[in-house]
Amino acid sequence: LISDGLYEWFEKWADAPVKNRGDDYEDFKKKLTKHLLDILYETVPQLKGKIEFHHLGTPLSEVTFLSSFKGGSYGTMCVPDMFAPINRKWTTTPHTSIKGLYLAGSDAFLPAVCGAMYGGCFG
Repeated sequence: LISDGLYEWFEKWADAPVKNRGDDYEDFKKKLTKHLLDILYETVPQLKGKIEFHHLGTPLSEVTFLSSFKGGSYGTMCVPDMFAPINRKWTTTPHTSIKGLYLAGSDAFLPAVCGAMYGGCFG
């Protein structure tokens, strides 16, 4: 289950250490998790009672583990400078200087999901 979550919802905990952001952070995550699962069960009722494990990652998780800009799930901040001549070696081709080695995934060709898909096609 993937859903959007604004960085601003979590920003007040941004400077707190991972796994030590406080009870209010954990309570907010539990409330959001319940809300998302309620939507899932409304959409696919046959799943109710069958979910054995769930974990909510927040935009802070994205920043911490993926160094994404403001918790963006789909990569780096998109700015026109990405296409400046100095950056074209990595923004317009999945090829590398090593024969047979190609870049893959989000940000390897162009940012976000579409960039990841196109990167896989153009290799």
